[in-house]
Amino acid sequence: MSWDFHDIKVGQIVNVQAYKHNGFLYRQWTNAKLLFHNKRHLVLSLKGSRVIENIKGRKGWSYTDDALWFIPKDSFYNTIMMLRSGAKCYYINLASQPIYEDNTIKFIDYDLDIKHYPNKELQIVDKEEFETNAKKFNYSKIMKLTILNEIQNLIGIYNNDAYFFNDSIIDYYLDLMHQDKLLSDAKYHEYKQNKHQSYLEESQMFKMLRRFGKKPYHK
Repeated sequence: MSWDFHDIKVGQIVNVQAYKHNGFLYRQWTNAKLLFHNKRHLVLSLKGSRVIENIKGRKGWSYTDDALWFIPKDSFYNTIMMLRSGAKCYYINLASQPIYEDNTIKFIDYDLDIKHYPNKELQIVDKEEFETNAKKFNYSKIMKLTILNEIQNLIGIYNNDAYFFNDSIIDYYLDLMHQDKLLSDAKYHEYKQNKHQSYLEESQMFKMLRRFGKKPYHK
């Protein structure tokens, strides 16, 4: 069942809350800005957003990295993409579909996360926490299968350079951040330069392969 998001507007400053399966509010984000909203998903800018941890011993912190948060409405995950030194770093939360009430986007966190950093493959983390909480909170068989199937979907998205792994899509939302002065000129151009450089390196590699293919083979 999809939640009614008709009250949320582009440009609005919203909060986000992550709960555990037992209803415990363990993390909050304040002052996130809604960059984009359609029937498929919400996209937030987290630059300057404050994170409040509700677990003893953990301190709150603020986002200093430029970050986009993709929150699909009908999927069981959400994804934070951060720019670090002009490169894209991903943190994917396996979670319930979001709801929206009282100026707050809310979801249940289902422990498993997927990380992806430049020049590295996808990494699934917090598997032990998922297994522990599945027993502790009695996750249903359907929920566990849903989360595991969503991981397979995310691997497919990654392998096909789709959605938030697609450079053109990221470019579009970074352009929105830049236009909205949420992304500095320096950071924006650093990202563009790094992207251009990676394309040059890849093009150079293919040129070398083509030259190699034209050379006669000798034993």
